[in-house]
Amino acid sequence: MAGKLELGLPKSGVSNPKERAVRKILKIVRSQGHPYVELRENGKKFIYFCTLCLAPCYSDDVLFNHLKGNLHKGRLSAAKVTLLGPKPWPFNDGLVFFDTSTESDKELEVTDSYHQNRLLKFNDNDGNLAIVKFGEGVQSNAKPCSTDGMKDDECALVIPRLLMGDEIFDVKVTEVGLGKIAARFLEKCNALNGIKRIWCEWLGKESNGKQDGVEVLEHDFAVVIFSYNYDLGRSGLLDDVKSLLPSASSGQKGKTSLSDSDDASDSLSNQYDSSAEESSDSNNSSSRLTLDQFNNHLLCTRIISSKAVRKELRRKQRLAAEKVCNICQQKMLPGKDVAALLNLKTRRVACSSRNKTGAFHVFHTSCLIHWIILCEFEIITNHLVRPNVRRVVKRKVGSDVDKIGKEKDIEKHIKTVFCPECQGTGMIIDGDGVEHPEFSLSQMFKFKIKACDARREWIKSPEILQNCSTGFHFPSQSEELFEEKVEPINLLHFYRVDDQSGA
Repeated sequence: MAGKLELGLPKSGVSNPKERAVRKILKIVRSQGHPYVELRENGKKFIYFCTLCLAPCYSDDVLFNHLKGNLHKGRLSAAKVTLLGPKPWPFNDGLVFFDTSTESDKELEVTDSYHQNRLLKFNDNDGNLAIVKFGEGVQSNAKPCSTDGMKDDECALVIPRLLMGDEIFDVKVTEVGLGKIAARFLEKCNALNGIKRIWCEWLGKESNGKQDGVEVLEHDFAVVIFSYNYDLGRSGLLDDVKSLLPSASSGQKGKTSLSDSDDASDSLSNQYDSSAEESSDSNNSSSRLTLDQFNNHLLCTRIISSKAVRKELRRKQRLAAEKVCNICQQKMLPGKDVAALLNLKTRRVACSSRNKTGAFHVFHTSCLIHWIILCEFEIITNHLVRPNVRRVVKRKVGSDVDKIGKEKDIEKHIKTVFCPECQGTGMIIDGDGVEHPEFSLSQMFKFKIKACDARREWIKSPEILQNCSTGFHFPSQSEELFEEKVEPINLLHFYRVDDQSGA
């Protein structure tokens, strides 16, 4: 039952007595020091959701009992030293981060996630992204300029060739701030022996490259924040069924009239996952399905009479509604902050080296930070344990095995940060070639399990810092005594896709 629970953000612009009542209680709860509690919608019922514990609470009493419970108290004690500092993380991904600074007292929601999952109505990109079509040149609102010899804050960064819906765009991003990746090292006989904790702490915009008088190197990769919708980084929902759609001229063949003057909204109730209450309203339009092609410009609306096309569309809508983060396997909610990995050396998203279509992957913002931290941990510990060991690959058993699994390698180790879904690094590849993945699915699964376990240990025993942080704890498996010292590793840049408002 829990696996089929559909939780989304509440509807905006709609208010009723029940909704006003729960929003009033939510405002009181937040004013009492619980900014991590938010309102979500399960069907037609409003529920409270504790982001710290990932716990849905179906009534006021359940919420108050949860806030008094042992599980919440344990999570809250860790959050007080990691997430609830004077300079909080400026993100809200619905999983770890819960920034509410952009919410007004009157409106405590962002978008209608529940209905977006059902009808897949997504915001027009023109309204919230500074983007232009690839190949048309960056328009004046993107403010292009040469970045050679200039600081990042003097010029917005333009990321080329990003796929959104059915079109490729150049996207302008501006820097949000810096995070510092650091670690508590174990030391013995003046030699580093391992890492006890590793974390990323939020420094904000005011920080420079120096920390406590020590210059810290900048990371080769950065995190780019988007507001999530289904079209991010992928083709539109209907790409695979467009070939099955009747063309505009097919209306002359007399099979099915595509020029019906019926209002398109009349048949929206026949969309996927219609509730029992809506089924009676959709009986009159059961043979037709109106689908809106939201490809950044809301091009057109067509009436589909083919049963096969409707079935395929329902299947794709189901997949869209079940889209999860590849790292944590939790749903990504529309309107929440998600992130993509950016290679700062090439100024391209990491996934660009794995495809030439502009497609890219997004994850919960906190999950991508954790993945970068894990990569840093693996790189450092592998160097400490095997400083001079070179990777050797055994020769193929036969002459025409051709990468079919008969090639036997020794265990591979992470050497750089890469996309956790496609394993791209964003390197520039000439011609039509693409970067090949280095790790098997089983190895990637082990990395992600390791990250989950270390995150759990961090909640139990976090590093006490002045700034807000998130990270991993790796309890020592040895009874030996080590000296400990904290060292910075590098500075991680965070960018956010520009709003047209230019705030």
